[in-house]
Amino acid sequence: MVSTESQKPVCPVCHQADQVMTLKAAYESGMERFAPPPMPTARVSMIKTMAIGVGVIALGSFLIIVLLVPTNMPPWAQVIQAVLTVLAIVAVLLFSFFAFRHVVQGDLHSQQLLPAWDQALANWGRLRYCKRDNVVFDPQQASYKPLSDEELDSLLSVKAPVGQANEKSARIAQRAS
Repeated sequence: MVSTESQKPVCPVCHQADQVMTLKAAYESGMERFAPPPMPTARVSMIKTMAIGVGVIALGSFLIIVLLVPTNMPPWAQVIQAVLTVLAIVAVLLFSFFAFRHVVQGDLHSQQLLPAWDQALANWGRLRYCKRDNVVFDPQQASYKPLSDEELDSLLSVKAPVGQANEKSARIAQRAS
């Protein structure tokens, strides 16, 4: 239905090109349903781990300053206090390691979704919308027919292929063990 590359594609319903626009133009004109696919990002909460770590370090530092500076404590109590403080610092370091590993796994998951996001973004740039007939279509599709809402959602979704996601998750779990 498109005779030349410079000509706008025509709507498969009304066979006119005057109301046809890209999904980007439709979105910019206020049609929120045609928003671009969101970039996949890892959303890993670190606030609890950081708060616990800061609290344990602050408590250990306070106890060292308050209890170890005065010399009226028996030496065995000072040793116990110092050992407990060092153990608390080591525990905070271990919490930090596991939290960092959790963040890295979230980043790896986001990286798995980047190819699917690139494809969804390419689809978003290619698809056209006819304002007159309120239909979305793919001008490069052989059948050149309006897309259903399910087809549009599948073209603009950002999901990793099932086999690829399971395989990479298993590899990450093996490395972590």
